[in-house]
Amino acid sequence: MGAMNKSEFRKLSDLELLNLTSKAAKNEKAATLVLLEHLLEVDLRRAFAADAYSSLFDYIVRGLKYFESQAAERVSAVRLIRETPAVKIHIEAGALTLTSAAMIQRHIRAEKSLSTGSKEKVTEEAKTALITECLGLSKREVEKILFSHASAPVQLASQERVRQVTETHTEIKVLIDEETRELLRRAKELSQASTTADLFKQTLKAFIEKRERQMGKVQSTEVKHHENLAQLSTPTPPEVQPTKSNNPYSRYIPTQFKRAIYTRSNGQCEYRAPHTGVRCRSKAHLQVDHVIPLAVGGKTELKNLRHLCVAHNQKAARDAGISHNLFGRSLDFKRIQR
Repeated sequence: MGAMNKSEFRKLSDLELLNLTSKAAKNEKAATLVLLEHLLEVDLRRAFAADAYSSLFDYIVRGLKYFESQAAERVSAVRLIRETPAVKIHIEAGALTLTSAAMIQRHIRAEKSLSTGSKEKVTEEAKTALITECLGLSKREVEKILFSHASAPVQLASQERVRQVTETHTEIKVLIDEETRELLRRAKELSQASTTADLFKQTLKAFIEKRERQMGKVQSTEVKHHENLAQLSTPTPPEVQPTKSNNPYSRYIPTQFKRAIYTRSNGQCEYRAPHTGVRCRSKAHLQVDHVIPLAVGGKTELKNLRHLCVAHNQKAARDAGISHNLFGRSLDFKRIQR
């Protein structure tokens, strides 16, 4: 049944309207669960990587056109369903909202991060009990329950909050301890920043510049001090003995290669979806990948190297038939931070 117009609504009695509204609500809950099940399968297969998306979150935002906050909720809900499949029943019944499911998953993740050694802070029994306790409750009531179960309530309360104020300005609220406050004060003294926002900007710029240099970016002031990047693929003269830096079968990536790769990629994943040609937008956790893997005869030479994000490096490994742990390091993974 499609959407009704005003004249059709006017023909309904109050009881008929309430009955149809109840059916619409059930359909919405069922549709939500169907979407989550599809997203779960996309996540398990890492299928988003086939279409130039770097993560499930990226796919939901750019591919499905959800707002970032909505995407974050759906990713967390998918992860909760993945760990505790029974959650699907509660979401379909309307006893657990997407928001509550996402909050529970964030709580579980935070508790796991606080675990030490082999001791697991959130057992399967504890998860089930926590989910059951939150059924049918409002967002505020769920927050109170999670806060009461938190091993570190201060950390739970200190989760940063981001709010878009205008098209050009965003408000970020975060709770800091006394040590961080003192570091902030001292940093403002040394930088002579007039506001915390100015210091934040200066610090981020300095951090990004440092990391990009480590990744191979050549600053504009340095260009004249480096050889022509096009000459970097020149073969090593026969009289030069192979070393770690010029052995074509070594996993070691020479600094000059890193610079050339960064110049070409501009610090962005170079994967393109084969059916659309759309390029992945990810600039996070880039890895230098061998187009033809070393394991099957590829060489460490400029024309055989490229920048890939984690998801597309994993996809390249799967496509090449190289076994690897999905959340670990494949036989051909080389983090550029080394």
